[in-house]
Amino acid sequence: MDTNMTVKKILISCMMMAVSASTVASEKVNDIKGEQGKEVSLSMESNPTTGYGWMIKSLPKELFLVSKIYEQSKDCGEKVVGCSGTETFNFIANKSGKGELKLIYGKSFDRDSWKETTVKVDIK
Repeated sequence: MDTNMTVKKILISCMMMAVSASTVASEKVNDIKGEQGKEVSLSMESNPTTGYGWMIKSLPKELFLVSKIYEQSKDCGEKVVGCSGTETFNFIANKSGKGELKLIYGKSFDRDSWKETTVKVDIK
């Protein structure tokens, strides 16, 4: 195979992944509503195989983080790089009230890639 053609294919793939990752961060993230003492979850599209993922910047007093999991899209082959999926944060609603969960989407090692999102929290 021609080396120039291989390099072109790699560059095109990288550009497509970068565009895909930046559109994920701009999507509307749903608010969190729940009941004190119950589990609540927040799921968002993510692409950690390219280095992009969700990070918590600040957690409101109404929520206690239990776990964070990632599930690759079922449309992807096994362990395919550049294929997106869903990242889910699981919380316990430990206090009634209203607050804000501040999230960052980007590469943890590259602050220039970070995009902040605020999610409203309402626990009854």
